[in-house]
Amino acid sequence: MRLTILFFLSSFLSFSQVMWDVKTYGAFKWYYQFGDEFTGNTLDLEKWRIVLPWGNAVMSQDLIFDSKSIELKDGMLKLKSNKEENQTKLEAWQIDSSYIKRSKIKLNNQLFNSHFTAGLISSQQKFKTGFFEIRFKSTGQKGTWPAFWLYGGNPNDEIDIFELKGERDNEFHVDVHCPKGCDNYKKSFFDFQRGWGTWLKTKQSLSTSWNIISAEWRGHFVKICLNGKPVAFFKGTFNTDQILVLNNSVAKDGGAFKPGPDQTTQWPNSFDIDYVRVWSSEDTIQRLQNNHLLFKNSEVSLSENNLSETELIKNNKRVYYKENFDYDVAHVTLLPISYNKYSLSILGKPLGQIQIDVYDYNRIKVAGFKIANINYYVLDLSHLPTGPYEIQINIGNQRLIHNIPIINPEKIGEQ
Repeated sequence: MRLTILFFLSSFLSFSQVMWDVKTYGAFKWYYQFGDEFTGNTLDLEKWRIVLPWGNAVMSQDLIFDSKSIELKDGMLKLKSNKEENQTKLEAWQIDSSYIKRSKIKLNNQLFNSHFTAGLISSQQKFKTGFFEIRFKSTGQKGTWPAFWLYGGNPNDEIDIFELKGERDNEFHVDVHCPKGCDNYKKSFFDFQRGWGTWLKTKQSLSTSWNIISAEWRGHFVKICLNGKPVAFFKGTFNTDQILVLNNSVAKDGGAFKPGPDQTTQWPNSFDIDYVRVWSSEDTIQRLQNNHLLFKNSEVSLSENNLSETELIKNNKRVYYKENFDYDVAHVTLLPISYNKYSLSILGKPLGQIQIDVYDYNRIKVAGFKIANINYYVLDLSHLPTGPYEIQINIGNQRLIHNIPIINPEKIGEQ
């Protein structure tokens, strides 16, 4: 009987991994599709590759992406960059012929001599729309170039959710690329040939605290948020499925993200990631339904009760359109972190007091919580017997309702 109950309840666990995009007029529910909390000691190679579609040599940046620049430690992924000599034999398809012609260098025996290494991972899975988020911190060294982006080819469908520069540690860059439309993005009659994208300046440093940047990609737009607050909106479409990429890198003097490093740059440095999550507008994760410990958060997440309150100094009119953001309120995420505990994170506008109630299958209220001015909270439901429950989260004039299971081995049979 006990095994039957546990099996029955575990089949509902996939439905516990949800996120709401709360508006003034309603709430849209997103379901967990893909991600990593990086709580292990080794990279999950069923989820990630350590390679880009064109290989790991970036000749124009004098850089090789390699596995030794990737470290999982203390519940986070550390993507490092370092100044070190390397000689790598490249396959013909990995050689950047346009760079060879432009720079007039020669490769002897297809050997590429690079002076920098960096860490990179790209998803095995491809995506076509979704909600993408990352909690990160950068060490902010001059010339370093961390990024979180989507790439689909064709030949250059790309959504740069953010790019950082170490010496600009209170700024991040948003950008898109596509064969037609994006590079000739038209904002107004007087602004025709400029591409969509710009630097966004924050009030606080992005290297001294953790922050969450997310991108909502739907069929006709991309919306980027900093800690739940919209900061950029691109109206346009992308035709290809895209892989997700996280990387540290090194800029080069004379390149698009100049300047490069100098004598003040400390090596190695690190782009630290607490987690990355991808959400779908439909529940597509039945393969994960029995993995109830999926979100057993590391001490990195649980030790910081409040998420960072970093925000922009002011909105940038190049990418910010008030009419697209008037109705945005908050992002609310509910995740199981053990058999009978759920984490609740709330990002966005100040919301005041929030009421959370839990009901059993007889519609009797069995637990209640009141929280205010807090971004991260753990709902401890270990006093409840095993069974199905409904959680109601009251935010402003919206009520978020979701079914959750409680699996409490010590209390099986009490209900």
